[in-house]
Amino acid sequence: MVKKIWYTYDDVHRVLKELAGKIQASGVRYDAMIAIGGGGFIPARILRCFLNIPIYAVSTAYYANDFGYETNSEIKKIQWLDPMPENLAGKNVLVVDEVDDSRVTLEFVLNELQKENFAEIGVAVLHEKIKEKAGKLPEGIRYFSGITVEDWWINYPWDAEDIAAHNLLAAGHGEAQPE
Repeated sequence: MVKKIWYTYDDVHRVLKELAGKIQASGVRYDAMIAIGGGGFIPARILRCFLNIPIYAVSTAYYANDFGYETNSEIKKIQWLDPMPENLAGKNVLVVDEVDDSRVTLEFVLNELQKENFAEIGVAVLHEKIKEKAGKLPEGIRYFSGITVEDWWINYPWDAEDIAAHNLLAAGHGEAQPE
């Protein structure tokens, strides 16, 4: 049985505001964000309210279905910054995703981005799951997470077909629901 948890847009916004504070307190001024699609798009957009930096996007395919229960044998680039915009050369970039789950996607994206001419690469995730990670972060990457959560299935508001029903489920505030 998979345990599930629901978060509202308000929950996400509060966590991302706190995450932005952590990023700003790090002493590194990031020049741009690179959102990992599709989950990193909305967190990056909300972070932009606080960090006031532009967003670029990359997309990969790792999960074989939208439920995330099955994975492909390898990660594939779906959309990439190719060529890398010249205005990012020598800049500090912050890679943004919604959840650090297996870390496989993060590892792939970071390894690919390290081939570029960035001054520094950091990572910001909304949720960091408590679990053993299959992927590894490359050396020298600053890591920021909004909150650490159990290894439950996270239901984000941007995936909801019925936002009112989603918000009712989220009203349990932290209580997991069995599938």
